[in-house]
Amino acid sequence: MPKPVSQPCLRNQTPIYQSLKQYFNKPGSVLELACGTAQHAVYLAERLPHLNWQTSDLEPALEGARLWINEATLKNLKPPMMLNVEDEDWGDQVYDYCYSANLVHFISMQSVHSMFAGISKHIKKQGLLALYGPYNQNGFTSEGNARLDEWLKADVNPDAGIKELNEIVSLAIDKGLQLKANHDMPANNHLLIFTKSGNTG
Repeated sequence: MPKPVSQPCLRNQTPIYQSLKQYFNKPGSVLELACGTAQHAVYLAERLPHLNWQTSDLEPALEGARLWINEATLKNLKPPMMLNVEDEDWGDQVYDYCYSANLVHFISMQSVHSMFAGISKHIKKQGLLALYGPYNQNGFTSEGNARLDEWLKADVNPDAGIKELNEIVSLAIDKGLQLKANHDMPANNHLLIFTKSGNTG
């Protein structure tokens, strides 16, 4: 099997790194949700050697992710593990950071609820969460995002779609995660940084 290649990863990994490095700046462990090909993990783990990076995704993605991770041979990048954000059991590990790119708009709002519940349980107090992707702000912010939303609902999941930013922030607050920063990114995307303010789970 050849390594799978995500063209969006190639386009967005550098801008993400340039913003993320100011927050993921202390030694610690990272849980990446929905790592996909693991290209982001390889790129970021190589440039942030003080972080121990744990990738995760659904079973179908893991073989391709292993190809990228095994080839990279980075000591701070672990083999991918199976993790479904809808599951209540994410294991026993607690992390300093959590990272995910292009997950929220691919899943239903109910799954986003489950995702925040799991993140709250599995990052430490004062831990940081970084979410990258498109978000609506009182509706679509571009024609491209409207087309993306239409495609998601038709071809991925009728309950998928781009979420309203204020709804995501409210969900996070309910789980003890406060919005710390919102970085505008290329192609109408955002990098949202949350901090865990308490022990709500």
